[in-house]
Amino acid sequence: MNRRQILTLFASGVPLAGCTGGPNDPITMLAVNQDDVAHSVTIWVVRRERLVVANTVDVSSEGTNQLGQMPWKNGRYRITVQVDSDVVLAHEFRSEEWFNQLDVFVDSGGSVELNRGRAA
Repeated sequence: MNRRQILTLFASGVPLAGCTGGPNDPITMLAVNQDDVAHSVTIWVVRRERLVVANTVDVSSEGTNQLGQMPWKNGRYRITVQVDSDVVLAHEFRSEEWFNQLDVFVDSGGSVELNRGRAA
């Protein structure tokens, strides 16, 4: 399932400002479960040494759920992801170019991937 298909799932109830493609658009964060069992996904986002998002969502098998939104700002980001009470990802990056998607993918093998980019 690609990002466009995932965003279509949210068209009825979640604002999709991230799809317009400008630096003032919020960063939308999704938990995408590609596994055949449900998971609990927690994300912590620290930007410029300040916690800006901390949220936990339950994601059904092959489901998607919104983790949160935040404004984009240049600087250092630290992302920590926990799946079912286990910290599975800790990633840090510096962004000087805007982006409006930051998604956590949980695959059927138990691995977790962070996808950052610009939604079309």
